Formats: sequence, C-alpha cells, structure tokens
Amino acid sequence: MAYGAMISLENGNPFVTPQSTPFCLYQRVEVGSSASGAAQVANVDIPIDPGYPAIVFCKTSNYATVSATRVGGVIRAGSGSPNGYAHTLTVYVFAIFPQTKPTWGMAVWDAQGKLVLTNESRVLSDLVTIGTVGAGGGINIDQTLNGSYAVAPTILGSALYQVTVQGQPVIISVTGYTGAMFNGSTTRINAQANEIGQGSGAGGTNTGRTITAINTAAYD
Repeated sequence: MAYGAMISLENGNPFVTPQSTPFCLYQRVEVGSSASGAAQVANVDIPIDPGYPAIVFCKTSNYATVSATRVGGVIRAGSGSPNGYAHTLTVYVFAIFPQTKPTWGMAVWDAQGKLVLTNESRVLSDLVTIGTVGAGGGINIDQTLNGSYAVAPTILGSALYQVTVQGQPVIISVTGYTGAMFNGSTTRINAQANEIGQGSGAGGTNTGRTITAINTAAYD
C-alpha cells in the first residue's frame, strides 16, 4: 500500500477485524454501599443483550470484596465489606456490541455488516497482569499501583480458622475475593475476605492465579 491509514491500539498493536472484533465500554455504573447487619454491601443489576459477550471490571473506594456474575440478559456486580467500611462500587462492563454511527469520523464494519468500531468507541486495551502464577499469585497478591485501576473479579483462595462451638473444635473457611481499593491516587490490589476471621489460624488454600486489571483513566 503506497498510502492510506493503519488503525492501531495505544500499545502499538495493529487492530484487525473481523477476527478480532474489540470489546468496547458498554456501561460504567457507580453505586454506594449500604448497611447489611454489621457489614456494608453494594449491588447493581446491569441489563445486557444475552447475545453480547461481556467482561466486567470493578473497583471500590474502600476495602471490600468485588464479584460479578451473569445470568442471561443480566450482569450482577457486587461488593462487600464485613468490617463495615462504607464505600462506592464502580463497575465497568465491556462487551462486543453494535456501535453507534458517529456524526463524523471513522467507522469500521465487520463482514456481516455490523458496525464494530468508531472514533468514539472506548476500546478495552492494555490489560495488566497482577501477580505471578503459583506462590506469587492468589491470596499472596498485594500490589499498589499509581492511579486508578479496576480488576476482573475472581476467587483467590481461602483462610481456615479453628473455633470452639459447644466445646468442640470447628473449622471455618473464609473466602478471599479480589479487591481493588482506589483511594484517589493509588489502587491497592489484594485479597479481601468475605467475612471476619475469628479463632486461631488453621491453614488455607491458594488458587495461585493472577489478577487481570485495567487502568480506568480512559473510561472514567
């Protein structure tokens, strides 16, 4: 090609379609937590076409677990602080869905005639891997990054505690979920417990998996 244009991502990789139709920002939602007993929890249901592939990233303004599930045409995202920390949950949903044709600018259609990219699309890119697979992953992840980051929710492991109930030893399992606490300048990414551990430590489990995160500066 003597002249023309090449579309590339911010990291310099070329954009190719239709085999690599991009995930674009579908919706960004903020919801404040409310009291649930001694805990603080936040939940939001986000309607989405069942045919749209989607991925979710979350962050919170205080220490809390984050989670996300999908059933058909609804994505449910949530957060919870068993310590009672009030917080705001921010949810970023990215999906492969038809884009809106801009008044002017660039537009790209796939082979089926679906508009998949425009100059106004906010494409999911530059994924960051937090931790390393194995001992450097799972519940052992504890990393602070400059700026605002959100994480793809996952389970990182568990901690076991032994308590005494009616004179008998009982093992309680506390699950470690992903957490991404943005304090306004930095984001701490680590495991957050779904309940307060009590009793004496009795071991635990570690999935050893990594966490996928995104810098949210382009989506806020």
